[in-house]
Amino acid sequence: MPSGPHTPHAIDLLLMGETPRVWSFVVSLFGDLAQGPGESLSGVVLTRLAAGAGVKPEAMRVALHRLKRDGWLVSERAGRLSHYRLSETGRAQSAAATPRIYATEGVPGGLWHVLVAGDAAGAAVLTDLAAEGAYMQAGPMVLAGPGPAPDTGGVLLAVEGQAAALPDWLRDLVCPPDLVAACARLTAALTAAEALLPGETGPLDRAILRGLAVHGWRRLLLRTPALPDAAFPDSWQGPAARAALARLLARLPRPDLGEVEAEALG
Repeated sequence: MPSGPHTPHAIDLLLMGETPRVWSFVVSLFGDLAQGPGESLSGVVLTRLAAGAGVKPEAMRVALHRLKRDGWLVSERAGRLSHYRLSETGRAQSAAATPRIYATEGVPGGLWHVLVAGDAAGAAVLTDLAAEGAYMQAGPMVLAGPGPAPDTGGVLLAVEGQAAALPDWLRDLVCPPDLVAACARLTAALTAAEALLPGETGPLDRAILRGLAVHGWRRLLLRTPALPDAAFPDSWQGPAARAALARLLARLPRPDLGEVEAEALG
């Protein structure tokens, strides 16, 4: 099916003025299109999808080589075509990220906990916990996070309770201005692209548009702690971006891989 008259413009909006980092975009594509056991994408399909996002074939070849070397992908030949699929490690990492990427609701709020370290051993535990992403740095030796407190073996002071309101100074620490601005840009791009979509879109275009939308949101989430929406500053548009992505993906049902392959080879 040929592209609708506004599809190229919608793609440009989702690119937001830059070509995606190829290996990361490929990970987003597999996570959205071919995450299931045995599901694969041929080199021809990947090249066509990448070309739709402004990526050159040679850049795609380099990215596929890197992802195979790093254990994300495996490949096999079928006639004249190479087919790529997620490795077991790649599938596990992709599956772990999927609930957060496609969630239509934010992280539940309510119960919070505060962890306080009193020595170097406790500080090391705080550092490890902070690296997991679901914490706010409330002070030099203090973390705050949603849900019940983890078992730290008595190394940390842990206090649980309902947070009636988080102070603005703490919420501002969660999300720096550049990330707030990036979220606002993504929200605007998703909303504008969804408004431009035609009534019907071919399999390849659907895969490109979905891939770019999911990739933009996934990149943002990788830089964002997994905290309830109430933990972010008032200027944070995460809930609006999440809703805009859901609307766009609803307009673009995940295409059948056989149809994508047939259009790419046709």
